[in-house]
Amino acid sequence: MIEELQSLVNKEVQIASALETISGTLVSVDGAAVTIRTSEVFGYESGSYAIIQLRFISYIRLL
Repeated sequence: MIEELQSLVNKEVQIASALETISGTLVSVDGAAVTIRTSEVFGYESGSYAIIQLRFISYIRLL
């Protein structure tokens, strides 16, 4: 699964968890989390980064 996610790095994606849905550019993927650059998340400034644990992700889709 990590290999598939790494192929999405630098692409616009939407990530959904139980608490929120975030859209932005996927920056990095490791064995435990993904990092996304976004300006759409409440509480994050424009161009900020969100780190989301893989275990909390419901889906990731390409936009």
